[in-house]
Amino acid sequence: MVDKIEIHNTCLERLQSQIDELKSAIDKVHESVINEQNSTAGNKFETARAMGQEELDRLNRQLNNANVQMNMLSQIDPTIKCTSAQMGAIIKTTRKTLYLSIGLGKILLDKKPVFAISSISPIGKNIMGKEVGDKATFAGKNETITEIY
Repeated sequence: MVDKIEIHNTCLERLQSQIDELKSAIDKVHESVINEQNSTAGNKFETARAMGQEELDRLNRQLNNANVQMNMLSQIDPTIKCTSAQMGAIIKTTRKTLYLSIGLGKILLDKKPVFAISSISPIGKNIMGKEVGDKATFAGKNETITEIY
């Protein structure tokens, strides 16, 4: 049995790592834009500044999205036992184990894969509200839910 608290904490750590990397990248791009401003002139400067600003905007959007996901993940109490597929549930099927939380993808715990999926992903929407014994279709393959906790 996958430990729900362990998978939840692993998700928090992975997401925090992404946030830290994004903040570091934003700082580097911002510093690069400032250095470019001090070292060039004319059209070359304007082009470099515009490209730097586009990159800053992209990174800031990603950071905002990661912060929203962190907020969602922080609202999940991993100690609560779930009886249906809902936010915070571990769902075992005949083929895989899912953690319904945020979309972080495959996470290995004790060499066992657990897929952290979002409730708004196609798989999340498909499985939401289902209970043990219900069937779900993933990539055209039928699976039976064998356990939820």
